[in-house]
Amino acid sequence: MANEGRDRSMREVGSNCSCLNDCLASSIKSVSNNIISILNKSFVDCFLKCSECCKDINYVSEFSKIASVRLMNIYRCESAKHLLSYTKEYVNKLVEAIKQVFHVVITFRVRLVSRLAVHCASHHLPLEISLAWDPVLNVPYIPSSSLRGVVRAFFEANNVVVHGRNLAELFGSTEYSSDIVFFDVYPVECGEEYLIEADVITPHYSEIEGVIDEASSSPTPLIFPVLAPGTELLVVVALKEPLEAGLLNGFVDNIGKALESGLGAKTSVGYGRISVLSKKVEK
Repeated sequence: MANEGRDRSMREVGSNCSCLNDCLASSIKSVSNNIISILNKSFVDCFLKCSECCKDINYVSEFSKIASVRLMNIYRCESAKHLLSYTKEYVNKLVEAIKQVFHVVITFRVRLVSRLAVHCASHHLPLEISLAWDPVLNVPYIPSSSLRGVVRAFFEANNVVVHGRNLAELFGSTEYSSDIVFFDVYPVECGEEYLIEADVITPHYSEIEGVIDEASSSPTPLIFPVLAPGTELLVVVALKEPLEAGLLNGFVDNIGKALESGLGAKTSVGYGRISVLSKKVEK
């Protein structure tokens, strides 16, 4: 019930600047808009249009709030269906191409069981707390670098060894080329109602030069976009060299465990939790 109340309040969140709200409503109309282009253009256009009437508010924070809620409302499952169909087709074609180059290709189908935040400091979207966004497919995604980091951290924490290869050989370094190749992770199926949801965190104070003043705390809600729970994604990993069956099975199992440890940002507070629905190994 608490989540339902929060979701309803996100859908109905008001604005401290009606000019900015109207400006964004007329700019971000549907999933056919290229979100990166339209948000960056709107950030400038709306500032020029609304700077006078919105001069008493934090423009970046207000823009982020309205844009996040706008993204949630236009990226409903029904509206995003054709985008996800195209994305799934793209990933399937990618897998076929990868099979021509690498010895082993592993595909996991996973489902989010909590909201996903990733690349929160990305400069591609002009938001206070951002989200990794593919400029061509026009959907959020998990960059391969984030996936590599999650798997490497799990292997290191659990002392996972693959056929005597050290972490530098497996994941690459300035001296070694990685034996494991990771690819960007894309959503391919929506959950119940939304592909994107607007979430909120409320910092109570700012830390300045290492000093936190509890007496002058000021709760400041920050609204930002996340991938919604229930979203299904395809995770693709390839091996440059073959592994014998026993070693390969263990490697695949460990990749699955790494994925279930959490993807993206803020995993320590419950974001990015997933369940592995299926896995497919092709040689």
